[in-house]
Amino acid sequence: MATMDSSAAAERVRRRRARKRARMIPTAIGAVVIIGIGWFIWDKAHPAANPLADMITAKVTRGNLVETVTATGSVTAQTGYEVKIGPQLTGIVKHLYTDIGKHVTKGQIIAELDLPDVVANLAAAQANLRDSQVKYAQQVSGVSMERVQTAATINQARATEMHSIASLKQSQADLSQQEQQTPADINKAETGLSSAEADMQTAQANKQQADANASSQIATANEQLAQAQANATNSSIQLKRQQALLAQGFVAASVVDAARATDAVNQSQVASAQQNIRIVKQNVNAGVQQAADALTSAQQAVRAARASLAAAKAETYAVTSKQMAVRQAQAQLVQDTAALRSAQAGIANDTLKMQDVAQAQDAAAQAAAQVSYNQAQVAKTIVRTPISGTVLQLAAQQGETLAAGLSAPTLIIVADLSRLQIDVFVDETDIGSVRLGQRADVTVDAFPNMVFHGTVTKVASGSTIQQGVITYDVAIAITGYVGLLKPDMTATATIMTGRKSNVVVVPSEAVKVGTRGSSVSVLKMVNGVPEQTTVHVKTGASDGVNTEILSGVNEGDTIVLASGASSLTGGRRGPASPFGPAPKKTPAKKKGG
Repeated sequence: MATMDSSAAAERVRRRRARKRARMIPTAIGAVVIIGIGWFIWDKAHPAANPLADMITAKVTRGNLVETVTATGSVTAQTGYEVKIGPQLTGIVKHLYTDIGKHVTKGQIIAELDLPDVVANLAAAQANLRDSQVKYAQQVSGVSMERVQTAATINQARATEMHSIASLKQSQADLSQQEQQTPADINKAETGLSSAEADMQTAQANKQQADANASSQIATANEQLAQAQANATNSSIQLKRQQALLAQGFVAASVVDAARATDAVNQSQVASAQQNIRIVKQNVNAGVQQAADALTSAQQAVRAARASLAAAKAETYAVTSKQMAVRQAQAQLVQDTAALRSAQAGIANDTLKMQDVAQAQDAAAQAAAQVSYNQAQVAKTIVRTPISGTVLQLAAQQGETLAAGLSAPTLIIVADLSRLQIDVFVDETDIGSVRLGQRADVTVDAFPNMVFHGTVTKVASGSTIQQGVITYDVAIAITGYVGLLKPDMTATATIMTGRKSNVVVVPSEAVKVGTRGSSVSVLKMVNGVPEQTTVHVKTGASDGVNTEILSGVNEGDTIVLASGASSLTGGRRGPASPFGPAPKKTPAKKKGG
């Protein structure tokens, strides 16, 4: 009986549990339905991020390209329209009739030298001519005048001999002065060259230090920006997560406010870091440019010092010239002494009257030639300009002494400012595309908002090496800008070397150049999902902005210029489901890792 009661009780318990489970099944089904509806609504409100949102793309199009070559140089005068004018004789500038910036016309007198010895030589030659003419007349007039003529000849010969003695002494004095001056000038020039070279080495060291400091400061600023961007990204993700939790009631509003404040601070730090990079780049660029300018100035000083040394060493030619003048004066003295003896011997040669007449005639002709020579020397004391133009430079002032050696010293530089051109130096890699007649646009620092138009008129066949780089001189004729440009202005020329029309082009930034050639990233849709594909292409011309594509892609293709780190990965960029675990964070790679 006890056993039956126990079995009945167990059966009742089993039935109650079955009824309880039966009642729970509809409840569970309802809960699942409610959760599914909630998930559907939430998913519609939080769609997955578009994988193309953070990508920059462009279409392969057709367009026109203008190929250019850019080179720097300066404004110069055309050949034959800038001359260095100077006297052919050594002397003091007595009068200077022009000044820098004034206009002069061809043949105008610009300077006059004070050369009393040249004027005296002319006077002596004219006196000699007159005496020779008198002697000849006396010889012709007859024997009665022979004695008087002979005496006059003797006096003239003696005067000529005295003049030759004076000229010899003057030539010897000039030679002695030049021999003392030349070594001193060379020593001074060598000292100046050593000092300039030391300054150039210092400027080179400063330039290297400025470059190193610039790289270090920019690298530091970039690291700060990367850290600020990482913080901003993290805080933005944290803010979205806290907002989602607040919507579910899992966190307080103060937590979201704190996350929002932190994200605002981090976003502000990103902007500050970006501004800091711009400021740092501006500062370091200014420092590097200042160091480069100092180096350029030092290099110019070295070149000037070397030129001064070469000029000082060239004074040795002046010594040789003055030694020749001494020998000529000695030979002239021997000749004049012989002439004096001949005149003295004429007293005893009355019978040779006809011969004396012939000699007197020859002497008169020689004296006339000497007068012409000295007149030409006097004419050389007047300096005239051979062209019309504007005075650019004066090498000496009134009262200064100009020393003429084997070549005339420069007193004044005159240029025709209506005949200016642009001389630029084109790199050897670009000179093959430069041709005569090509159009060129030129800018100068003095007129930064103006563009001067011209054409290529000269392409040098010989090269010029500048700081180890082989370049070629290209001349550009500029017209219609008289009065604006001035010689030696720094100029930048853009030469139009070619034009291509209706060619397939892509932005130059889309072309990646590697060891296997050039390639671009093409965006295609595969099963409705965007996918990047690297395509090797053959490139043609480029104008710096767009690049011609000869093969590899077709017009209308979509290419990727830039993309975010998570583009086209297939993962969701939206918030995590509120009914499942939060997505795992992918740790950011460290710079250089």
